Amino acid sequence: MTLMYVLCLFFSRHRSREVHQNMIRTGSDRKLTETSEAEQQAKDMKRLLAKAEQQIRKLQEKVADQKQQIRELQAQAKHEDGLAAEREELKVEIADLKGEIKELTRANREHVEKVDALRVENAKLKAGAKVHSPSNRATGADLRGSPQPLLS
Repeated sequence: MTLMYVLCLFFSRHRSREVHQNMIRTGSDRKLTETSEAEQQAKDMKRLLAKAEQQIRKLQEKVADQKQQIRELQAQAKHEDGLAAEREELKVEIADLKGEIKELTRANREHVEKVDALRVENAKLKAGAKVHSPSNRATGADLRGSPQPLLS
């Protein structure tokens, strides 16, 4: 808007000089020449003013476009901030899950070791039962009446 103000000041000073020159000079030839010169200058000034107004409109459009870009960039930055916060939350959750996975893996290994130990013990017991089985038949009458030991 300062450009517009400068142009207005220029035009107002220029017009006051024209009017002053027209009033001082006498003679019909000079007045006609000065009037046509003044008209030409007025036309030139109008052209300059039109160009200045066009430049102002272009600059205003440019400012509006830049404001829109700023709004879009702010929205994008806000979205990225949200994503960054979510990423931080997920990092914490992932760390917790890694710890839980380690604990479950350890517990699973312990369980597998226990199952393997029980299988070995079960195999030994089955082998021992097969070995004792023929002798039990020979002495079956004696053992049936007596209590059998519990296997643990």
